Amino acid sequence: MSALLLVQLFLIALVYQFIRDIDCPTFGNQAACDAVRDGLGRALAVMAVLALAIPARRRAFGFLWQRGGSGGLFARRSVLLALAGLAIALLPALAPTPAFEPLLPLFALLWAVGLGLMAAAVLGSAGGLRDWTGAVRGAGPVMAGVLLLALISPELTALAEYAWDWPALTRLTFDLVARLLTLVPGTLHVEPDALILGFDAFFVEVGGPCSGLQGFALITLMLTVYLTLFRDRLALPQALVLIPIGIAASFVLNVLRIAVLVWIGARVSPQLAVDGFHSHAGWLTFTLLSFALIGVGHGVFARPATGLAAAPLPPMRRDPAAAMLVPLIVMLLTGLAAATLVSVPSLAYPARALAVAGALALFIPYWRGLDWRPAAVPVAAGLMAGAFWLVTATAAADPALSAALAALPPALSALWIVSRLAGAILLVPLVEEAAFRGFLIGTLGGTRTGRLVLLVVSAALFALLHAHPAALVVGLVFGAVYLRRMRLADAVWAHAAANLVTAAAAALSGNWAVV
Repeated sequence: MSALLLVQLFLIALVYQFIRDIDCPTFGNQAACDAVRDGLGRALAVMAVLALAIPARRRAFGFLWQRGGSGGLFARRSVLLALAGLAIALLPALAPTPAFEPLLPLFALLWAVGLGLMAAAVLGSAGGLRDWTGAVRGAGPVMAGVLLLALISPELTALAEYAWDWPALTRLTFDLVARLLTLVPGTLHVEPDALILGFDAFFVEVGGPCSGLQGFALITLMLTVYLTLFRDRLALPQALVLIPIGIAASFVLNVLRIAVLVWIGARVSPQLAVDGFHSHAGWLTFTLLSFALIGVGHGVFARPATGLAAAPLPPMRRDPAAAMLVPLIVMLLTGLAAATLVSVPSLAYPARALAVAGALALFIPYWRGLDWRPAAVPVAAGLMAGAFWLVTATAAADPALSAALAALPPALSALWIVSRLAGAILLVPLVEEAAFRGFLIGTLGGTRTGRLVLLVVSAALFALLHAHPAALVVGLVFGAVYLRRMRLADAVWAHAAANLVTAAAAALSGNWAVV
């Protein structure tokens, strides 16, 4: 049934990409069109997560191995349901081209219903609704969070594409693609200042999103999920080497992807290069690389399962992994929602802070069990880190935010400032340190060597999240403070002290971009 679903998804992509091409730039609502086209990406992401989680949480998904389960194996009704979903999803292809834009909402509904029936057919062939919901609950809250991330993966990817730009990496990518194309017969045109490559009569601009940072984030996230789910079956910290290998391989594949795209545009079809290969090659290479590295992990770093594999999970509100990761997921999701729904995203900070506070409050039983006594060394390190950030990571004020705050009534403006200060000093330090230091270093580190490796990895991810090289140094400081006594509270106090410095500077200057 999964193979049938893959074939159906490929057929749908083929029909709407080449036979009845949907060119989003020609639509009046580009965002709506992109959201519709991303449906395939969501389906594939959920399939990838399930393919990874089912063998990792075999006990939770035990009904899949039972004979005569409630769903039955390859039941005729499941096949008919899948074919009905395919037919519904292909109905819009019969409409004339001028009807696509005015009827887009109806077509979106048909695609959603069609894809939903196809997915229900696969799930229903293996078990009932109670089986699947029970399995997700049994696999723990991290599983539910990962599935949610898979569902919104296209939006996360789009957000990362426009939020991350590393000029040095973009330049390196441009130079390597140009050198690679010199190996192919043809006329190569290079404009280094504008980062424009031409091959015969086909030209492209290698922009910031082409740097590969998006791929770095995706492969790191995928491997982190894998290492977390299979941590009882892998040799840690040795298996952590998969993360730098994955990042390096992602960069190489990104260079090859751009070079092949240019060659296809010049020698085969510009439309195929731009609308087909450019849209799907990145997801395809990411998927193949992810499962190739997972195969290496199982083959090279596997160790016999221990009794820990069968240990019951703690209650969700006391689960360390959930407490450390769920608030960060909420913070990222609310940031995505603000960027999508609000013209000045920073203006939605009070609502974001409230959501993050709620996520933290959910795990109060876990936080109460930690030692929160402050210490002089973490606070001093944090104050110096905050001063370093002010000197090195200067940012211009956001005129749109300044104008929006000035237009608010005094009470709402004061509410925004209070929530911004509280979020920076109280919420963000706990959320980020729990995920980057407590989980990455403390949970996945294992030996001292592994913790030192993850000190650098966590600082690098911290820098990517904040989109500034200075965050790498600050992340190393927070990580060193955590490693000193292996106390999460120390890292939180250091981060809070650093943010106190930057928040005070922001409040005094009115430039909230420095926080």
